[in-house]
Amino acid sequence: MERKKLDNGLTLELFDLSRRVAGDRWLVGILARIPLEITMDDFSHAPDGQSLFERFVESEGRTIYFEIKKERNFIDENERKGVLNDLLQDFRLNTLPYLGHESLASGIKKKRIAQFQERQRWWK
Repeated sequence: MERKKLDNGLTLELFDLSRRVAGDRWLVGILARIPLEITMDDFSHAPDGQSLFERFVESEGRTIYFEIKKERNFIDENERKGVLNDLLQDFRLNTLPYLGHESLASGIKKKRIAQFQERQRWWK
């Protein structure tokens, strides 16, 4: 649907997830996605950083995605475009400033790495 470069240098990708669910009724939705590249620098805080980095990349890949979905269900076909525009307008007004924050990428990466480490502990 659209790509936008954010103030923090990240690229926001917006996708239309709308689809017909029954008759003239629609699920109207958008997906906002930001790809984040994982580097060894993201693991510099860990004592076993190199090993953790290698395990993370093997499991999750070098690119992770931060995603936000906004949906409205059971929308009349005649109202679909208006609802989609409302979702986009609300997203741009309320969420876009948050996504442009300079520490967003590092915060998301730290959280994903911590979640990965927690899963690793569970499987030992």
